[in-house]
Amino acid sequence: MSVSAAIGRVQEIQTTLTHLTDPTLDTAAGSPSSASAAPAEATGTPSASLASFGQALAGALGSTSTALPSAGVGLASAGVGLAATGAVPASGNLAASGGVTGDEIAADAQKYVGVPYLWGGTDPSKGLDCSGFVQRVYQDLGISLPRVVHDQMQAGTPVASLADAKPGDLLVSFGGEHVAIYLGNGKAIDAPVPGQTIQVRDAWEQYGNLTAIRRIVPESATGSAAGVAGSAAGVAGLDPSQQQYAQDIVNRVAQLGLPAQAAVDAVSTALQESSLRMYWNPKVAGSQALAPEQSAVGTDGYSVGLFQQQVNGNAYSWGTVSDAMDPVASTDMFLNRLTAIPGWQNMPVTAADQAVQGSAYPDAYAKWEAEARQIVSALSPTGA
Repeated sequence: MSVSAAIGRVQEIQTTLTHLTDPTLDTAAGSPSSASAAPAEATGTPSASLASFGQALAGALGSTSTALPSAGVGLASAGVGLAATGAVPASGNLAASGGVTGDEIAADAQKYVGVPYLWGGTDPSKGLDCSGFVQRVYQDLGISLPRVVHDQMQAGTPVASLADAKPGDLLVSFGGEHVAIYLGNGKAIDAPVPGQTIQVRDAWEQYGNLTAIRRIVPESATGSAAGVAGSAAGVAGLDPSQQQYAQDIVNRVAQLGLPAQAAVDAVSTALQESSLRMYWNPKVAGSQALAPEQSAVGTDGYSVGLFQQQVNGNAYSWGTVSDAMDPVASTDMFLNRLTAIPGWQNMPVTAADQAVQGSAYPDAYAKWEAEARQIVSALSPTGA
């Protein structure tokens, strides 16, 4: 067990012991659905609840003893209880979505970026744990979810694979010990571990430990992945900021006398990498001050900007932070690498984009080609 994991486990044990000895904390930390989301172990006698906790405590400490002093309270709080082992029907504790879409879920989730992780936390002013964060996001939009991951992973309907996932879907990992919200475009958001904050990240679940994907609300009306902070189903689907960045790219391609295909390659890359947002990164000094939208934050390596260009100063660095955070300069850096590739004009969009970016998702750009051509056609006098 790593040091951070061990510290997190100790904090979990301390919090649970606190709630065992002070039942008034149960209702204080709860939520409207906390009573119905209580762990299955909590429905038994106090001694049975304590025995269950004793087993978990012994496992965490590597001991074979499960004895605990008797107490007059059980693990009644879903906010801090052990994960439930009992099944919850797919519709249990799940209010009607009322027209809410996955895009709206993904957008709401990102307003909590920077909130610290707190095991058992359900109050964003203090901190949230992974399932408390998920429950809070859906609650913001009028949808009631169970409190703990083991119950959340049985709500809604199953999704076959990450390739079929849509924004707003729940990504459950490690056998039901962790949950995140999928944002689309290979990105997810979660409350990770003690000492860290809620952040947008790459969906590492594709590489392993993915237990289940659950769809709670319908996908967006356009049927396209919303990605991080918005849909890009053509110019009509872009907000003013996104459209301006797309226009900057198209204009720069025209100024350099390059064919429209260069703009299609650049726009499709920006759609995949950032959804046409100027991303800053907490690990890259100076990037936050250059970001017009403070909510557009990512933590992938030392990548920033529309194209998620690395700026860590090593051999793989694209350039300076200020260049990567500037729409024209970052477009120039992309185009310089693109036009250095022999025969780039005749390459499939996804192949050309991947040759420039060297992404861990080599086939991800293909799905943006149609949207990119539509955007370039609408913003360029010569079309796409």
